[in-house]
Amino acid sequence: MNQENGSNRIHPPAWMEHLLRRLLPAHDRDAVAGDLREEFHDRAASHGAGGAKFWYLRQALSFAPRGVGIALGGGFALPLLCAFTGLCGLWLGAMDLRLHHPASQVAIATAILSQALVTVAALRLRYRWLRYLSLVGCAGMLYLSGRALIGLLRGYDFEGYILLIALLLAVQSVLTLCTLRWLQMPPRGKNA
Repeated sequence: MNQENGSNRIHPPAWMEHLLRRLLPAHDRDAVAGDLREEFHDRAASHGAGGAKFWYLRQALSFAPRGVGIALGGGFALPLLCAFTGLCGLWLGAMDLRLHHPASQVAIATAILSQALVTVAALRLRYRWLRYLSLVGCAGMLYLSGRALIGLLRGYDFEGYILLIALLLAVQSVLTLCTLRWLQMPPRGKNA
């Protein structure tokens, strides 16, 4: 007696399905979740429930970078972080000018402020060239934050605000890399 009505089928755990749905963009949720559920049923029938659950979890987690990028970058987290680091860069630049620090210090503060502005512009305007500029700037910010963290760990004039700014720049850069990679671009004729 073959029961194809699905009453005896093993289903993916509810928490895994919920995780998958949270990581997928809204327009793909039903189609991708349905396809993975069908594949899960086939794998459970041929390889057992344990292997099918492990496979399903791997599939769900494969959407994590995109899901996190969309959730955090598409919302308010990345623009808010950019606003904060931009203000930090502005403050650092003002202090560098006031204290007559070398021009290289002012350039670092300017780079921090510029990266924040370019990233927010890339999120809002979605021009391809802004996206590339922001992604290139992320490499510079990761370098600056790494250099600052190494200097602090080596004990050169520990400054708590430098530690905070360096950590936030690293987080902003990683989040920008995750977010801009998955942003929907406007149709070809509409971006510069």
